[in-house]
Amino acid sequence: MNRILLSIWLVLIWAVPPGTILAASLPLRVSGEITLKGENSLVGETLVEKDGTLILERGCRITAEEGSALNVQGKLYIKGSDHERVVIRRDGDGRWKGISFLAGSGGKITGLDLSRAMTGISVTAANVEISHSTVTDCGKGLHLVREGGTVVDDVGFIGNGTGIAVELKSRATINRSLFKKNDVGVAIASGGLPVITSNRFDGNGIGVQVYQRYPEGIRGNLFEGNRIGVRFYQNGPDTVVERNLFEDNTEAAILAVSFSSPRIINNMMRGGRFGVFANQFSSPTITNNVVKEMKEAVHLSKKNASEIRDNVISRSEVGIFLDFSSYPVLRNNFLDRNRTHIKLGRFQSSHWESSAGSKEYVIRTAAKFGSRNPKIAEGLVEFPDGVDATENSWGSATLDEMKAKGPHADISTLYDGYDLPEVTYEGFGKQEYRIDKIFYAPWLEARGAGTGLSGWKGKRGELHVP
Repeated sequence: MNRILLSIWLVLIWAVPPGTILAASLPLRVSGEITLKGENSLVGETLVEKDGTLILERGCRITAEEGSALNVQGKLYIKGSDHERVVIRRDGDGRWKGISFLAGSGGKITGLDLSRAMTGISVTAANVEISHSTVTDCGKGLHLVREGGTVVDDVGFIGNGTGIAVELKSRATINRSLFKKNDVGVAIASGGLPVITSNRFDGNGIGVQVYQRYPEGIRGNLFEGNRIGVRFYQNGPDTVVERNLFEDNTEAAILAVSFSSPRIINNMMRGGRFGVFANQFSSPTITNNVVKEMKEAVHLSKKNASEIRDNVISRSEVGIFLDFSSYPVLRNNFLDRNRTHIKLGRFQSSHWESSAGSKEYVIRTAAKFGSRNPKIAEGLVEFPDGVDATENSWGSATLDEMKAKGPHADISTLYDGYDLPEVTYEGFGKQEYRIDKIFYAPWLEARGAGTGLSGWKGKRGELHVP
């Protein structure tokens, strides 16, 4: 019997390729090529040296000790499959540090389930492909630190602080991936350059968050059940949000603040509180969208000068809300079956701007909140006599009322200076100021050509999302 067992053991040993470790602690340094299979543990910090290659074969499982890390200067290949996953996890309390691809390294990861790391995977000036994997319960799922190029395809980022953080000229293609129940799905800052296409953002605090300039696009994604779909902060007009479906994002489908001006084109937005919310001198371009079934479809405040053309805005409590000296360009939109098509707030007053002006108020408010933004004194400095909503089309009841009452009248679905009394403003004495009126004539007799979506119907099945 002992001879038989010895023979079997020798056969197994001879069948294992040189450099293969079946079950052990990872070495602290990897040079040459090492392949791992079976159960393993990660203790301390393992370094794959520049001349080293570490291969994790399908079915390999690594238990990471608290504070441990896998750092790569050479190459890392993870070869899991749908049925035999590679698993790296932390059991018990605490977290491990994660996998770090250092400058000049590279690798390909597929079929990996990684969890409970401070940062699941970080990439610094390296080229990495990640596919068919999951990253869960990490501080950051994937951190693209600077430069390099990363391809992310069919990866689930679930329950992380941030799913993917992209910074400092890091280039990435993020495609067909799921972002679910993260605080932030994708965070872009400091010149990060990801292309975000065909992903599903489900139940996150914020789906995509963009800080500062981002000359790329967010296209063909599904945003559902997030608090905010996409949030922009100090973002310019070279960002495009195009052909996405936003459904039931509780606070806003798209939020633009602090001098942001993205281009919002050909999206379907329905359900939730706001479709597009732009505040603090932000003026997005909004064209060829369908925005419906919202509390307020479009909310513009604080000296907004958006261009809003060719949209269908319907079935909402308020179609367009304007306040605090916001005078967008409104042309060839179809406003239909909203309870109120356009509503003005109590600070929408060109009379106030021409008499007292908001500049002092803005500077005082900025000082109160400690703002150091040098652009705070910019924005509109000349103001029209009212809100120009001419050359738009309206639902049948409103159109009939306009025809019956003529070009200068109190229209029941427009809430403006006909409905609001003259107001006084705290800090501006006792003088009363008139609220603007909405100019709606000439109007279009029928829904204008080219309004609404172009090239798709705004349905989930038209998107190639997971």
